[in-house]
Amino acid sequence: MIERPCRLRPSTDPTQEAKPWLSEGRHRQHRLPSPPPPAEAAEGGNVDRVLFKNLVEMVPLVESLMDRRARSSFTRRASVIYTPAPSHPKKKLMAILTCYELQATEAKGGRANSTVSVKKQRDFEDNAQRNKQKDSSIGFTVETEKLQKDQEELNILKEQINDLQRKILEKDEALESADSEINQLRVTNISIDELRAQIAEKDSMVKSNNSLLNNAKISLADKQATLERLTWEAQMSKKKIEELQGERASMDYEITTLMKIFEQLSANHSSMNPDESLCSYRLEPLPVINDSDDITSEKVGEARAAYSAAVAAAKENPTEELLAKAAEARLQLQALVI
Repeated sequence: MIERPCRLRPSTDPTQEAKPWLSEGRHRQHRLPSPPPPAEAAEGGNVDRVLFKNLVEMVPLVESLMDRRARSSFTRRASVIYTPAPSHPKKKLMAILTCYELQATEAKGGRANSTVSVKKQRDFEDNAQRNKQKDSSIGFTVETEKLQKDQEELNILKEQINDLQRKILEKDEALESADSEINQLRVTNISIDELRAQIAEKDSMVKSNNSLLNNAKISLADKQATLERLTWEAQMSKKKIEELQGERASMDYEITTLMKIFEQLSANHSSMNPDESLCSYRLEPLPVINDSDDITSEKVGEARAAYSAAVAAAKENPTEELLAKAAEARLQLQALVI
């Protein structure tokens, strides 16, 4: 099957001349013939040979650059947005060059031989197939290298993840131990608070007992002062009783002496007046008070003994009842003495 080369008619529209690749998307199934050699294209007088030769030599370089741009191994791995390469830019460039060559051949007025076109088409296809195989082998190698690198990175990431997991486990254990220690501290603080409450209660009890003890000491001091005062009063009463007894003895002696004097005077007066007509006035003797004096002294002695017993009992056990009895015995003794 012989495939005819495409011919483009010259157009007056500059936009259509600048964009001949727009028809490439619609007729993707047709393959474009390879460009003719520079000798055939340079037969027309309106084509620059050097420029055409340079353009033809630039085609493989542009194809290799386009292939490199389209490979995935040259894409950025860290990029978040991926911009794909243009779809088949080399085909567009080839279409431009082919159309330019066809225009040159039409201006010349000759037609290329169909057999030469088929041979060129076949060579072009073979070159494309070889380039495709080479690109596929290079792409496979690059893909293998990429997989190896990805595997190495994956292993490194796994090691890092294991290290992080181990560190996390260590942190969890440390947190658990810290939580247990915190719980122990809380229990210890609770027990300390309870002990402080008990100590406060004991302190309050001690303070209350100390206050009671101070009050007891004060009352005891008062009672001791009262007992000392009563003892002093008993001593003073005893001295006073002894003085009164001494005065009584002296008064008895004076009375006895006066009685003897009165008796002697009465005897002398009766001997000096023998006249019986004169009435003799005799003094009646004083009543005998020895018995009453003995009774009073006995009462005083009993009262003194009772007062001494009450004072001794109050000294041994200074209660209010015994102190009251001692005071009553003292008053009785004072009443008897006075």
